[in-house]
Amino acid sequence: MLSIEINGEVFGWSLTRSKRRTVGMVFDAGAIRVRAPRWVSVSEIESILRSKHRWVRARHLEWRDQEQRRLEPAQQWHDGATLPFLGQTCSIRLLAGVERVTWVADRAELLLPLSGAASAEQIRDMAHSWLQQQAKGILQERLETLAEQSGRAFSRFSLSHAKTRWGSCTVDGHIRLNWRLIQFSLCVIDYVVAHELAHLRTMDHSPGFWAEVGSILPNFEEGKALIRRAPLEPIR
Repeated sequence: MLSIEINGEVFGWSLTRSKRRTVGMVFDAGAIRVRAPRWVSVSEIESILRSKHRWVRARHLEWRDQEQRRLEPAQQWHDGATLPFLGQTCSIRLLAGVERVTWVADRAELLLPLSGAASAEQIRDMAHSWLQQQAKGILQERLETLAEQSGRAFSRFSLSHAKTRWGSCTVDGHIRLNWRLIQFSLCVIDYVVAHELAHLRTMDHSPGFWAEVGSILPNFEEGKALIRRAPLEPIR
């Protein structure tokens, strides 16, 4: 296995010589697999890899996120269980003495007004309700901010509970965003927002569409890589 440093990051890669006329590459199991004709030198291949830095980094982030999710245990609902919120891991605490659901940011704790005898369903439903409230405010704020910055105008916003889509945009400008986006960091949320805003002008996924996404959010590749193939219901 070879290695290459690109913009301060080190990536592993392997080389297979073939009869093909051009250099081809795929990202597999955390490394770049390169197939190239014999007349292309290693230095030329490394130059090509460096020119593809955004693609390499995006695929690496995607692989790393998939590996992390594969190793994560199923969501639990009890005192001390953890929950994803805005890209960080927070802890659930049951405190019958508190009056309402309370978020303690400096400790990353979600305090629920429930006794230790509360059922998993009670804990889940209360946590989901709070998460959906947070999603409504935060997702709408990011949508309004990016729309204003990019000069796009949507007609309406609503939360989505869809099981197959992170967001949608209708021809009349109604944008829906899945409330489960609240588990991800802002770079992921902003990517999905930019994706749907781009559909205000281009309803397909042509090169022109991705150029539109890039004009709204120049660094969208990182968020795209993190959410790609992410399960839609990891916190059920």
